[in-house]
Amino acid sequence: MTFKQLVIVASLGGLSLTTFIAGQSAAQGQGRPPEPPFAAIGSDLGLSDLQVENCFPKPQKSGSGGKPARPDMSQVSECLQKADSSLSASQIESVLKKNRPKR
Repeated sequence: MTFKQLVIVASLGGLSLTTFIAGQSAAQGQGRPPEPPFAAIGSDLGLSDLQVENCFPKPQKSGSGGKPARPDMSQVSECLQKADSSLSASQIESVLKKNRPKR
């Protein structure tokens, strides 16, 4: 194999890899929103990540292809307060804002 052929093959391989990676990152940006950081929220509130996860509704698939509805944070807050009655609504709101998923 000549040097020129080697360069062409390497370039095509790099182009294929770049296209694959770009397609994967684009696919990850579509559909499901990022999951809240349950462990971080739980740690800040003194709850287990499972307790926190159970307070968040599971995302519903949108039939029209649009984005799923956002969870009702007042219901999430009420659920977290039931898990630990010493938590105030302002504490919960502060922790949820601090740990908001990156979009």
